[in-house]
Amino acid sequence: MSTKKYAVVGHPISHSLSPFIHQKLFELDNIDAQYVALDIADLEREYDSALKSLDGYNVTIPYKLDIIKKLSKISQKALLSGSVNTVKNGEIPEGFTTDGYGFLSAIKAKCGGTVPKDVLIFGYGGAARAIAFECIENGCNISFAVRKKSIEKAQTLSKEIKDKLGADVYVFSTDDIPQNKSFSLIVNATPVGMFPNVDSCIASDDIIKNADAVFDAVYNPLETVLLKKAKEYNKNAIGSIEMLVYQAAKAHEIWVGATYKDEDLQKICRLTEEKLR
Repeated sequence: MSTKKYAVVGHPISHSLSPFIHQKLFELDNIDAQYVALDIADLEREYDSALKSLDGYNVTIPYKLDIIKKLSKISQKALLSGSVNTVKNGEIPEGFTTDGYGFLSAIKAKCGGTVPKDVLIFGYGGAARAIAFECIENGCNISFAVRKKSIEKAQTLSKEIKDKLGADVYVFSTDDIPQNKSFSLIVNATPVGMFPNVDSCIASDDIIKNADAVFDAVYNPLETVLLKKAKEYNKNAIGSIEMLVYQAAKAHEIWVGATYKDEDLQKICRLTEEKLR
């Protein structure tokens, strides 16, 4: 049997932990597979040559929306959120999203099995979309915080959510979030704070102080300024390693039908953290 080929696709991509995590999962599957990071500078130009020959691949910034037009079939959840992070190549290329599943699994693991109800999400891209739809489907109230130049795009997303799910979503400029408003969970779904810009923080101290829990989708560095501040203010500070591992496991379920014991996934979480230290 020939070696199966998988990849994570994005730009830039050199920081990705996906090859490490997925190789560990393939070891648990006892599957002969190669998983690499592909830096694709131009998806339109490189799609045929780089991606069609793969058995499957993951999609990250900035292609979670752009990849959709290349696919023949989209899962209901990916269609709903308008974001794809996992593709299975078979007779036809099929798109899925595992971001929301990974996020929800991470939050439940760190919040006593529950999902905080009032959620402020920084960002409006593919990960933010998937997280927002997952939260709303679990009974959460959602607000977006974006840069002023992105307000219109975030409002378009807010309207889309209203049309699809009937939920009202507030949109704030990051400069105009009411500083005395409290949220049960703050989510950073942007690259702010990611290596090499490790001194950046997406949220003000007042916003962090008024939250119950903070989740940062940035995993390099392992502890961002946002998470450090959350710990200083005795908040529940949740990193993204669990999200990465659980969404990767969901991708393997899609690709090869794999299932995993929670203790095995937690072991991979710890190994991934050790790799980052």
